Amino acid sequence: MKQVLSFLFFQMIAIISIAQEIQFSTVKIEGIGSVGLPSNMEIQGGAYKEISDKIKEINGVNASKVIFQQKNLNNFDGGSMQTYARVFIRTEIGTTGDFKKLSESLSQSEADEVNSTFKSQIESEAPRANAKVLEWYKATTTTLNNQNAIKYGYKRQIGVNKPVLVEVYMLQNNDRLHIITFEYRLDDNNWSPTFKSIKATVKIMQK
Repeated sequence: MKQVLSFLFFQMIAIISIAQEIQFSTVKIEGIGSVGLPSNMEIQGGAYKEISDKIKEINGVNASKVIFQQKNLNNFDGGSMQTYARVFIRTEIGTTGDFKKLSESLSQSEADEVNSTFKSQIESEAPRANAKVLEWYKATTTTLNNQNAIKYGYKRQIGVNKPVLVEVYMLQNNDRLHIITFEYRLDDNNWSPTFKSIKATVKIMQK
């Protein structure tokens, strides 16, 4: 029992230490709102973004509007390639009334519909990117920083790469749908507290 308590204590100290070192800056995104960018991440850009977008185009995946990634990846820094962390922020624009208002409650039946649609879509499209879905987490109603959302998730593996945990939040906002996706490699759980902090900074501008 003493060994277990010691292990938990040192794990807690490690998480607190990571949290204390990370600073956040506010990123305002047109048509969405704002989100905190942690100091251990950067906005994807430059040559790395061009290559990434080209790969998505080949695989038939829509490029995201804003992407956070681990720090120094834009510069192709070797150390930054030893981990994997992404936050994808994008918005689908419709017309007034296409979606519920951000403040309106969501039902589990709506979540079930999302689950049915995206589970089959993701599982069928995965092979095109040489990927497979290892485990699926059913869609449920939830909140993201006190804003109503539907969340689903899955574990994904591309080729022989290490498995990645994917969490998707969908927030309806009258004439638009905001989709915020969090991804990190399962063997590097240091990203979990960072992502928890990012989620607490998401502020959607109500339409």
